[in-house]
Amino acid sequence: MTAPLLHKQSGQGLHCLDRNESLTPSRVSRLLVPLFHEDMGYPSPLAPEGTLYPFYTPSDPLVVDEEALVSPMHPLEWRRRTQQARMLLQHFHAPLPEHHESVPMARVLELTIDPHGEWLRQVASLMPDTHVIGITSQEFYARQATFFAAVQGCRNIHIQMCPLSQSLPFPAESIDLIRGSFLHASLPEHLWPLLLEECFRLLRPGGVLHLLECGRGESTSAAGGTLCAAYRHSLEMRRNASRPSVPGARTVRAFQPEHLPMRLAKTGFVAVEQQESLLDFSAGMPFHGTLRDQADDFFQLVAPLCTHDNGPLSLEAYQRAYHEMQLELLETTFRGYWHLCIIRGYKPSGRLSRPIASMHRGQPSSHIRLQPCSLLAMQEEAQQREQAPNEEADNRED
Repeated sequence: MTAPLLHKQSGQGLHCLDRNESLTPSRVSRLLVPLFHEDMGYPSPLAPEGTLYPFYTPSDPLVVDEEALVSPMHPLEWRRRTQQARMLLQHFHAPLPEHHESVPMARVLELTIDPHGEWLRQVASLMPDTHVIGITSQEFYARQATFFAAVQGCRNIHIQMCPLSQSLPFPAESIDLIRGSFLHASLPEHLWPLLLEECFRLLRPGGVLHLLECGRGESTSAAGGTLCAAYRHSLEMRRNASRPSVPGARTVRAFQPEHLPMRLAKTGFVAVEQQESLLDFSAGMPFHGTLRDQADDFFQLVAPLCTHDNGPLSLEAYQRAYHEMQLELLETTFRGYWHLCIIRGYKPSGRLSRPIASMHRGQPSSHIRLQPCSLLAMQEEAQQREQAPNEEADNRED
């Protein structure tokens, strides 16, 4: 079956490029040369065969300063999120790590469910005595996930409508495990401290926060690298345009998943650990076809961002790169990888009460920040040992 082509937009209608249009090497080379500046990441036509270029990842942000660049209700976005959820369950073989499944859990919370509630239903089936909760800001996602849960007979699932930008409507220390996947795609950078603080408040002592992000994607598709560079350049232009010029105003930072472990530790989580998992979608691998669909959907969704009046590519150049990427992904020598990162942190079970003002604007502090008691005790003992010789010396001098 011939790979679908990118559509031109004409009002609300769409029409395809000519399928008989040939892409000669000279035309492709002209397309793939750096179009802006060398450090923008555009692939060079002189790169050796087998070179890996940046590729689409599920953590690529689709929101800038709380402005959604892609509607969650778009049919392509709906399909992309559903495919991602199913693919991850297959890749990891189980919804939770083994050492979590063996621990009794009364309540489990998923941040931002997928449209069909795939992960929720897996956990609910494996742990029928656990109250499995999912939150979403999309009412239709909630209805759809509830419907599939009812069809599957999962009566221990509850869906709550709530955006992550607000306080989560659950009591303090009421959740055993909180899970979130690819939150960087939809959560603005400045909201991360607020969300982590909420997760810390909700977890019971000893509870775990389990986050999944994609550090980077790469493939042998040079055209895919061109599309990624155009998308990221457009995103940076949108970020810069959204930054207020007033002194002291909030700025928008780029996506940096490698900072998550440090952020968890700063929030108060202990035993923070990071694990990496390689998802191989090269030609002949099980997820190759799914990732082709994912890339097709993603680059159609972000096409308006990359081809607007001040965009880095013209619509014609973008369409040609898109079509070339589809052909490159079908080659038998194609290689592609997602570098997935799992970040876990635990709420300390031994703790000292220490009130910290809430970071939520306009809201009074409604909980206390808990710090690891053993760590504080060790620090106090070390300080006492250092002060003891000085005090003895002062006494002798007196």
